[in-house]
Amino acid sequence: MNANLEEPADTAGTERWRTISDLRRLGPSAVEYLIINLWDSDKKIRLAAVDALGEIGDQRAYEHLVRMLDDPDHDVRFACVVALGTMGDERAIGPLSEACNDRNGFVRTIAQEMVEKLKARKST
Repeated sequence: MNANLEEPADTAGTERWRTISDLRRLGPSAVEYLIINLWDSDKKIRLAAVDALGEIGDQRAYEHLVRMLDDPDHDVRFACVVALGTMGDERAIGPLSEACNDRNGFVRTIAQEMVEKLKARKST
């Protein structure tokens, strides 16, 4: 078989990831669709949705992102911590404080940074 005629196995996944990632440009109008994609079986799709929701910062995503702190994948949990910290909602201090006990060291470290960031913002 000619290798040049073979399509990469992950082309569809890459296109889906790119589409989800690009939705951030639509801002709040994309939030509901992005929330649906938080529960996708593909880690890359979940990561793209979390990242976009954090950047958009719409409060409709808050509760969903908090639930994603229990995702089985540490990269997704890490991205959720960053998204919640970036959103700047003081309600996230509690869930992020819990994430300071995550089984993954990178998640724990970023959670501590985000808690400190939110507490500093709260005190100003």
